[in-house]
Amino acid sequence: MNKRYPIAVIMFLCVLFIFGWQVAFGEEGYLGYEGGISAYKDPDPKKTKIEYYEYTFITGKPILLSGIIDAKIKRAANNETLSYNYDLKDSTGKISVKRTVSLKGTLTKLQNGSITKEYTISTYKETLTVDSATYNLQNYSFSKSTAVDTNPAVSFFQGQWTLEKIYDKGLKITIEGKNYGYDGYWGSGEFQKIAQRIETSSWFANINYNIALVQKTILEFQQNNLPSSIPGTYVLKSKVEGNFVAVYNLPTFTKTGEVLTIRQRGKVEKNIEKNPVIKMAIAPTLPKVKGYEYEDAVNTCFAFGGFDSATDFNPTEYITRAQFAKLLMDALNIYSSYYNPRMVQKKWIYRDVPLNHKYYGYIYAVTKAGLMRGKSAEYFKPEDYITRAEAAVVISKVLGFDKKVTQPITQTDYLDDDNIPVWAKDAVKVLKDEKIMVGTEDNNFLPQQRLTKGTAANLVYNLINFLRDTLARRYLDMSLFSSD
Repeated sequence: MNKRYPIAVIMFLCVLFIFGWQVAFGEEGYLGYEGGISAYKDPDPKKTKIEYYEYTFITGKPILLSGIIDAKIKRAANNETLSYNYDLKDSTGKISVKRTVSLKGTLTKLQNGSITKEYTISTYKETLTVDSATYNLQNYSFSKSTAVDTNPAVSFFQGQWTLEKIYDKGLKITIEGKNYGYDGYWGSGEFQKIAQRIETSSWFANINYNIALVQKTILEFQQNNLPSSIPGTYVLKSKVEGNFVAVYNLPTFTKTGEVLTIRQRGKVEKNIEKNPVIKMAIAPTLPKVKGYEYEDAVNTCFAFGGFDSATDFNPTEYITRAQFAKLLMDALNIYSSYYNPRMVQKKWIYRDVPLNHKYYGYIYAVTKAGLMRGKSAEYFKPEDYITRAEAAVVISKVLGFDKKVTQPITQTDYLDDDNIPVWAKDAVKVLKDEKIMVGTEDNNFLPQQRLTKGTAANLVYNLINFLRDTLARRYLDMSLFSSD
């Protein structure tokens, strides 16, 4: 028998399908490797030109250059091609940089699932113009390597590079950099720490950069109180924030151009905030959720199809293992990454999950992602209710936090620690530290307590907030306070 849905829900699902809730992710490479800051790529893949800022110190003082970087990053199975075209000027137009760079990266997937990348330069051309003087790049060397740890909800990367550029007129610029970053649907970011040295025949300068750029996906619910069939809307925004700090040690010159022994030290900063990209969809009507403790969490999960029916949804009902699999894969927008019915030929994965099972695709996906497994080799137990201990382990794996534990935790600080299974203690401890999943006010974890649909939604909501807010804040703070 076909289910009937209110018109508002049907409209919501149609708009959801049209949008696909896709936004542009921040990826490694959009900051470049020269010590500048951009605003990430445009959501439209055809628009590759990005606003970009870079300080130059070749005159012996900090001068802000601004303009466009045309960044084209193409990724295939085992290689990457990165091409950059810079067109930058200062406010007077007397100082400019024109730079063309092409990089090639070779990707190697390791047995543990991580990826290494090694980069070389194909093309590097640069011309610096300072008033009437022009510096042309004569020679260069570049090497860069990156390690990427892939996880279902977010991938983390870490790399370093060296760049040496030799120009005519005795100018030499050396850059050594490190970067750390993350990339996922709900948020992406990169932090760069760069040491630059400028050398001429008569003076030198040292500049240390801390640069951070994050992209956050924000979902807001807007109530509609006007006479309308639309109860409210979800507004999806993609917001970019960036911090740039450069601490310099420069020479001091006399009016005639002589170099003094006294050095000038200082700091320059630049902040970036890009206007949100807005997409909108009609919200479903959820009578039993109005005023509920976790109303925002439930609404968010419904926005991404995490639950089935809006008409009979009850947040206090227990959630099954199969329903939790659907909630997780849809709310994190990773379902299609692990199961595509057009590409995957259905096969038996568990004895109690027939090929026509309502949640077959989600159970297949969550198993392939390594997030959940059967209660035995042959049985998934899709109708069993999921417990807090089981859910903690799943969420820990989503973030890759299970890899962070170098020594197994034997005891948590919960009063009911003896009731927490040994296999869940690592996850319980890490998720409490990150405030993703905490216990009761009297400091009990209640590991065997079943999750309701409402508490499951809140857990996933906390996970989303960690991905879009907590990580972003930490990367921005690194640019302001990092001293490593």
